[in-house]
Amino acid sequence: MIIAEGSVIHPGLKIGAARKISPKTWHLRRLQIAPEELDSELHILNEAVQTAKHDLEEYLASFQGPPADKEILNTHLLILQDPELESQLREAVRVRLESAPLAVQNTFDSITSQFRELRNDFFSQRAADYQDVQNRLLGILAGEEQDSYDDWQPGQIAVLREITPSQVSNFSRFKIDAYCTEQGSFTSHASILSRSLDITSVTGIAGLFDMVENGDTLILDGLEGKLIVNPDSPTLLRYEGLLKAYLAKQDKLRDIGKLPAITFGGRQIKLRCNLELLSELDSLRHLGCDGIGLYRTEYLYMGKDSLPGEDLQFEAYREAAEKTSPHGVVIRSFDLGGDKLSHLIPAPHEDNPYLGSRGIRFSLSHPDIFRTQIRAILRASAYGKIELMFPMVMDVRDFLKAREIVLECENDLKARKIDYDPQIPLGVMIEIPSAVLCADELAKHCDFFSIGTNDLTQYTLAADRNNPALAPYYLTHHPALLQLLRLTLRAAQRHGIPVSICGEMASQLHYIPLLIGMGFTELSVNPASFNQCKSVIRGCDHALDLLIGDFDFNCDLAQTEELIYQTLKPYYQI
Repeated sequence: MIIAEGSVIHPGLKIGAARKISPKTWHLRRLQIAPEELDSELHILNEAVQTAKHDLEEYLASFQGPPADKEILNTHLLILQDPELESQLREAVRVRLESAPLAVQNTFDSITSQFRELRNDFFSQRAADYQDVQNRLLGILAGEEQDSYDDWQPGQIAVLREITPSQVSNFSRFKIDAYCTEQGSFTSHASILSRSLDITSVTGIAGLFDMVENGDTLILDGLEGKLIVNPDSPTLLRYEGLLKAYLAKQDKLRDIGKLPAITFGGRQIKLRCNLELLSELDSLRHLGCDGIGLYRTEYLYMGKDSLPGEDLQFEAYREAAEKTSPHGVVIRSFDLGGDKLSHLIPAPHEDNPYLGSRGIRFSLSHPDIFRTQIRAILRASAYGKIELMFPMVMDVRDFLKAREIVLECENDLKARKIDYDPQIPLGVMIEIPSAVLCADELAKHCDFFSIGTNDLTQYTLAADRNNPALAPYYLTHHPALLQLLRLTLRAAQRHGIPVSICGEMASQLHYIPLLIGMGFTELSVNPASFNQCKSVIRGCDHALDLLIGDFDFNCDLAQTEELIYQTLKPYYQI
C-alpha cells in the first residue's frame, strides 16, 4: 500500500482501477526535406494550421459551457493566430529545411521549455496550452484522430503526468469523472475546466506515474488531497464505508441546502459563498446562498498575456451582479503584487512578497490599473447590488486614499453620463493586526468589514500559511486570533456596520459554532463546504451564547482547544 499526498483541484471521493494515460509521443517519419520540396512542405504546414483553426472555431461555435470556459479554449485559437509563431514555423521549414511535423515539434518544444524554466504559475499554464496546440497540429499532420475513450470502463481513474484543457473536455464528453496528476496548479486552465465540469481531481502527486500501474486499485481522496495505491484490506474496507457515507451525506446535504440558514435557536445567519471564477456562478445560484461574500478578482488578471481592459472587467462584474440578484456580490479589488504580474508589469524583486507591495498597496502605487478596475466595478453596479472592498488595508489612511480614487472615478462616469450606483458600499478586509487595532477609526468611515482569517493568522502568529513545517504554529483558533476577532466585531457593532468572516475559518465546520457563539451572523464560505456549513448552523442554539459570550480568550491555547473540541463538539455532528 502506498499513500501519497497531493493538492485538491476539485473535491470528491472515488475508488476504482488505475488507467494510465501516457504523454503523447510522436514518431516523425520525415525529418528533413530537399530544397525542391520547400513550397509543398510550406503548403502542408499551412493546411495543418488552417485545419486546426477551423476545428477549434467549429468546436467553439457549438460550445455549450460557461463563457469563461469558452475563453480558455479560445486561448488555443489565439496561439494559432499568432503571427510570430507562424513566422517561427515557416522559418524552420524554409531556412533549416525541417519537415512540417519536425518544425512544429521543435518550435513548440522550444517555447514550452522556455516557459517551464521561468518557474512561474502563469508561464507553466502557458506551457500546457502550447503543448495542447502542438499535439493538435501533430495529430493533423500524422492523420490521427483526437484522443478517444470509447473503451473507458465505469469506475476507472485516469492517471497522468500532466493534463491539458482538451483532455479535460474529452473526459467530460466520455463521462470520465476522476483523475490525478503529477504536475499542475489550482489556477491552470485544465484545473478551471475540471471544477466547472465537476471532475474529482488531485494534482501535485510526486512520482505518481512511476508509482502506479494499470489496473492498480486506487482510492482518490479528493477531500483530504490523498491518493492510496493498492490499499490493504482494512483501508479499503474503511474507505468503502466512507464512500457510502459520503454519498449518503451528499444526498442529505442537497436537501439541507434548500432550507434557510437559521440556527436551532432562531437566529438568522447570512451565509454567502466565495467566488474565484465566473464559471462557478451558475452552480452557486443552485446552492441557494445569500449572494457572494468575496469575489476574488485577481483571477481575471492571472493567466493573461495582457492586463484585462475596462470593458472585459465590466462584463465580468456585470454578470456577477446580475446572476447574484437580489442578494448581490462583494467584489474585492485585486489582491496581487508585482511577483504575480511580473510578466505584464515591470516590478522589482521582493524577498518577501507577503510583506511587500500587494493588495491595496500595489493598487495605490499603480493608480491607472486601479482606476480601470474601479470604473468597471462602478459601471457594473448599475446592473445589480455590488459592494466594493479593499484588501491589505493597514489603517484608515489606506482606506481614505482608496476612497478618493473611487470618488474620482465616480465623477468621471458622472461627467460622461454613465450609470452607476452612487451609494455603492465601500469596505475593508481586516487581515492585518494593525487594522484590528484601528478598527474603531476605520468603522467611522467604512460601510462594512470582512475578516480575512487566512492572512490575519499568518501576520499575527508570524507563520507562513504555505509552509508545512510551520503548521503547528499556524493556528486560527489561537487565543490571540480570537481576541482580534472579538475586537473587530465589537468595533463594528459600536458603529453599526456589518462584519463577516470570509477566510477559511468560516468554512471549517468545527469553528462555526465558535463564531456564532461569539456573535458573528455573516459567513462567506467555500462552495464545496456550503451545505455542510448550513447543516452545522441549523444545529446551533442559544446555549452557545452562554458558552462563548464571556469566555476568557486570554486563556492559554490548551484551554481554548478544550472549549472548541469538547464543549462545542455536539454542535457540529452532522
